[in-house]
Amino acid sequence: MTLAGPTKGLIAFLAGVPGIALGFLAVPHFQNGAALDSAIPVPNYIIRQMPMPVAAYRRAANALLRANNQDGGAQVALAEASIDAGNTAASQLERLERGVRDAPTVPRGWLLLSTSLVTIDKTRAATALSQALLLAPYDFWLAGSRAQEAAQQWRDLDPGTRALALRQAQLLWDDEELRMYIPMLLSSPEGVALLTQAFSKRPDDLRAINRWLSRELRRAADPEQ
Repeated sequence: MTLAGPTKGLIAFLAGVPGIALGFLAVPHFQNGAALDSAIPVPNYIIRQMPMPVAAYRRAANALLRANNQDGGAQVALAEASIDAGNTAASQLERLERGVRDAPTVPRGWLLLSTSLVTIDKTRAATALSQALLLAPYDFWLAGSRAQEAAQQWRDLDPGTRALALRQAQLLWDDEELRMYIPMLLSSPEGVALLTQAFSKRPDDLRAINRWLSRELRRAADPEQ
């Protein structure tokens, strides 16, 4: 049977519908990838806690504004770039809440959310920090920040989260590459208390930390030592 022209045209159109639909669905992903690419290398430097000029953070934030607002990871990166560019953490609260909703397995998002909530709602901040500690407990790049945040929020943490926080503080010493975060943790009385409690049953390690810290302070004062 020979198909009439209009019928053949309709069949051809219907055959192409899946491809057209897939093309439309791919557009947001393409735009998202382009936005993330435009922001590089700032997100990588943020993850590694390597400081950059404020202008770089602003450029990254502007690039990430073009990302898909349903991509939780991209929204978390945008919020962090915006905070590093000079915006308050509270101003990024809505974006971070959306980010962890759409990407609940990203521990960095929960940590930033906790930081943003701490002056607004301590209970929710503690809950978010608990989630940040539960996810990827041995994440190299988050260990120092999570320990610091746990020290500041200690009174509001439940027993399970406190145990995770103590383990995070221990990790800063047990992994030699993470020891660079110890002076930052010890810069506050809360941080000193957290580290002391974390090693209360490991007195030899606590003495070793004190010796190591003394050497680092002398080296900082006299780089030629």
